[in-house]
Amino acid sequence: MQLFFHPNLIENEIILPEDESKHCVRVLRKKVGDKIILIDGKGTEAITEIVDDNPKKCKLLIRIKNQKSKNQKSKLHLIVAPTKNFEKMEWMIEKCVEMGIDEITFIETANSERAKINLERCEKIAISAIKQSKQYWLPKINELQKFDSFLKKLETKNENELRCMAWCETELTEHLKHHIRTSANQLICLLIGPEGDFTGNEVQLAKSKDFIPVSLGENILRTETAALYATAIINSMD
Repeated sequence: MQLFFHPNLIENEIILPEDESKHCVRVLRKKVGDKIILIDGKGTEAITEIVDDNPKKCKLLIRIKNQKSKNQKSKLHLIVAPTKNFEKMEWMIEKCVEMGIDEITFIETANSERAKINLERCEKIAISAIKQSKQYWLPKINELQKFDSFLKKLETKNENELRCMAWCETELTEHLKHHIRTSANQLICLLIGPEGDFTGNEVQLAKSKDFIPVSLGENILRTETAALYATAIINSMD
């Protein structure tokens, strides 16, 4: 059954947003009495019944509510410098969310080609991706931040946290997969730089915050490809 999204499933009576109402009533031709499943992106699944099939304000009543747990062992926080062509980042968000990711932060580095993002659009893409892939947890997507400002706000690394930065100097670094622990719940924070890579000063600053330079293989990957590749590796080892 197709999933629908509503951010607040506390009340028993729910009004779908106009875009979701239109899709439910006009596209899928749902009507009064039909059952649909709602998710809130916070682990809640609600089985609901349509009581008013208005295509602009579809009204639902929650009949059954369940709380879902996360299945993956590791938590992945992807920290990435957005590309000049943001359509590539939108593709990255969609695919990484489909595979399972917990948080995305966009950073502005010395070699970045973009200083703005449309956070609302990013969140819509993520919502669409969890609905399509039938997930119950919506990843957190953070606004664009200066690289050094982001690092300064980081708390002291704990023993169950892995901080890595993908670096093009592959002959000096071990592959990401050699640093992942599969036997314990691990928070993995992964830095991925712009097409021009991190500067030497940025690498040293990241190291001062306990980020370990890692390789993603011998090939030089584009930013969005590196993010997808790393996400796949981490998920495959859960």
